[in-house]
Amino acid sequence: MEGTISFEWAAVSTEAVLAVSAAAILLMSAFGFGRRAKSLFAMFALVAALAVQIFVPTAAAPSFGGMLGGKSIFGVFVLACAMLTSLMAFGYFAKGGRRGAEFFAVLMLCTASLMLFVRAENLLLSFVALECATLCLYVMAAWSVSKPSSMEGAVKYLVISGVSGAMFLMGLAFVYGAGLSCGRDLLSFANFSSGLVRPMFVIGIVFVLGASLFKLAAFPFQFWSPDVYQGAPTPVSAFFAVASKAAGVVFLGKVCMSLDFASMGLSALHDKAVLAVSIVAGATIIVGNLGGITQVNAKRLLAFSGISNAGYLLVLVAAVLKFSSLGGMFEPVLYYYLAAYMFANYALFFAVNSFEGIDDYDQSLADYRGLSVRSPVMTGTLVVNLASLAGIPPTAGFFGKVLILIMAWNAQLYWLMGIMIAGSVASIYYYFAWMRSAFDSTEGGERRLGENRVLYPTMAALSVATFVLGVAVLCMYGI
Repeated sequence: MEGTISFEWAAVSTEAVLAVSAAAILLMSAFGFGRRAKSLFAMFALVAALAVQIFVPTAAAPSFGGMLGGKSIFGVFVLACAMLTSLMAFGYFAKGGRRGAEFFAVLMLCTASLMLFVRAENLLLSFVALECATLCLYVMAAWSVSKPSSMEGAVKYLVISGVSGAMFLMGLAFVYGAGLSCGRDLLSFANFSSGLVRPMFVIGIVFVLGASLFKLAAFPFQFWSPDVYQGAPTPVSAFFAVASKAAGVVFLGKVCMSLDFASMGLSALHDKAVLAVSIVAGATIIVGNLGGITQVNAKRLLAFSGISNAGYLLVLVAAVLKFSSLGGMFEPVLYYYLAAYMFANYALFFAVNSFEGIDDYDQSLADYRGLSVRSPVMTGTLVVNLASLAGIPPTAGFFGKVLILIMAWNAQLYWLMGIMIAGSVASIYYYFAWMRSAFDSTEGGERRLGENRVLYPTMAALSVATFVLGVAVLCMYGI
């Protein structure tokens, strides 16, 4: 029938696999299946979802009346994060008799929501998907209900996410109101540059972009991140550090590249918008590195590291916002940086998870003393991946930062380049403080090293990938 929107199963095939699998895990719990069976099923379901994401073709044009864009590389990226999180969680929940099989169902629902959030071509769908993902992330952050720090971090996340959700909804309302007289799809990204020049529209977009900074843990919404990272189960902290942050920056970049200030008659606001994003990027880098310098807790250090890296990603957004001609390089540079960041972060979180042993305690850097003698594999994991986060060549992290510096140079954001370089130099201090603890001959004594050797191959593979990704750039440019 004319005007009827067809239900395009292929467009949501990956998300459907994840949702059905999550429901299946809950049914398995109801029928008394064991933790191991549910965990293995979850891993199989994620592999199946990845296969569907890669091999099931979809139309390039948006589906569902233009609300949902086609599949993108982000789907592969976030599924890889979910698989690594599941692998880590398999060992985490096996320790100490922890109950956590239903965790995998929540993880898959969160993954599907983040994929829809990034693929959405309409602000309303973006909002619904974001709230679904936020609810799942809150549940995962509060999973260790017996830990006061877990509940404290989860409550902070819930409150701040509520504020950011209200900001997003308010922005959505302003954008809708601005387009009431335009006679078109009011909330579609494709119509942002089609004459919506009212001040109300500008205010709405500011609210939407401000809310997206929450997912990035960017300034001034970064203060929830250290508490959540510290209190949440280690697999959840890893997912927060990579997947949630990646979704935020991809969405932010997509919205910014949808804005054509000239055609909107807002050329005077263009430079101000670039300056605003640049200031937020610079402030995020500074806050993240200043916080990292003072940290002695391993997971909180990784939280502040994530904040500073969010600033580097915002530099990329500022570059393409200033010169739309750089938009063609946005995704290649972004996903290279995210891949480098994913390998390094997950390797370090795997090490933290293994080091916890049977206890789920807050690790101090001093607990790593003597690690080089007891576990060369974990020591190598720390050295390689902390060097990548610090931007030491020839690791992938170094080339990721170089690529963003090149983008900033082409965008003439010279002062922001200075902040990036200064931040990278400052980060060496606290990353290397962690390394020094590992090579300290003095035994920690107070904590036991976890002998979860099953995870050693994963840590080694991620560390190798960090080097291979860096070498790939060298080979590509014949250096």
